[in-house]
Amino acid sequence: MTDPLSAPATRSGQVAPLGTAEPTAMVVDAAGVWPVAAAADLRGRIASFCWVDVFGGEESERKNLLIQLGLVDAEVASALRFGQAGRMVIGRQHLRAVTWVGDPAGSLKEVHLLCTQQRIVTVWSGNPAALDEVRLEFAERISTGGQSPYHAAAMLLQLLLGTLDHTIRDLDSRLENLRVRLDRGETGAIDLAPLIAQRRELQSAWISFDRYSSAVRAATVGIEAIAGVDPRSAAELNEYADLVEDLEEQLLERRRWMSEIMHDFSTAIVQRQGEQINRLTLVSLIFLPVTAVTGFFGMNFNWMIEALGGAAAFFGLGVLLPGVMMLLTVGWLVRRGLIEVRRKADPTRGASGRSRATRR
Repeated sequence: MTDPLSAPATRSGQVAPLGTAEPTAMVVDAAGVWPVAAAADLRGRIASFCWVDVFGGEESERKNLLIQLGLVDAEVASALRFGQAGRMVIGRQHLRAVTWVGDPAGSLKEVHLLCTQQRIVTVWSGNPAALDEVRLEFAERISTGGQSPYHAAAMLLQLLLGTLDHTIRDLDSRLENLRVRLDRGETGAIDLAPLIAQRRELQSAWISFDRYSSAVRAATVGIEAIAGVDPRSAAELNEYADLVEDLEEQLLERRRWMSEIMHDFSTAIVQRQGEQINRLTLVSLIFLPVTAVTGFFGMNFNWMIEALGGAAAFFGLGVLLPGVMMLLTVGWLVRRGLIEVRRKADPTRGASGRSRATRR
């Protein structure tokens, strides 16, 4: 198998060849992007400042790789423990953050980031292709040199935050689709359960980013006084805090939009149910007199049984009388405006009318 450390790195959108082994991490430095299949492949590749992106492999493989990178037990345990709340801590010798990235499918993936004076390490689980552009862009920016570790971490955090545009676009597409279907009156074809699930998912995402935004803003307060944080790095970190707040505001707007759609959907359902109840009421009114007459003649009085008989009584009282009563009821409902009678327009008459109007 070809040694990945002897293969040339590339900056043209492709990763250096690895052979047949499945990569579990990527090393990104000024020379390009290098795949890593095992902890032993890191020798000689992490001599300079770089970004090690760990995205695959079993937990034991990840643990060995993080130990090979020089992380202590507490840092390894924190990096491998997923399900944490979003946070950021900036100290004298390190920057630690728990944030998210968005894949092309629109889902969010939790990412643990640790920046030291030697390198940046990220640990997450997902499709590694989701960060291909981020790796190439980071390699391009770090190749200019002169960046401090804090500056490089701020650039990487901004690039990772940019991947959430996939999530925002996917959310906008789903909300716009719902809005269009509501405008078309397709309320009966919309399933309410997925809509409620989407609302809960959006609510959870907004709450998470609200807490993360507060943590980022608190971590960046007074960072100029921290040793090793130069003015350029402080400006980039403050810019990142502003971008996180902007993303939080975007999620809040989508949450409001989702609430409006839910309200419109509920209103449309109530209106539709009201129209159905009105139709049932009108049908009941039409047949109510017939029901009353049927109940009257259905009583078993001997004089009625002896007096009413023959075909004339049947057609007069059993057929003609109910039909007349229904017609009278419909006419009364039309007169009161409870039933609208729409007349089909005559195209010939309309054309002649327009021709007369044109002549005049």
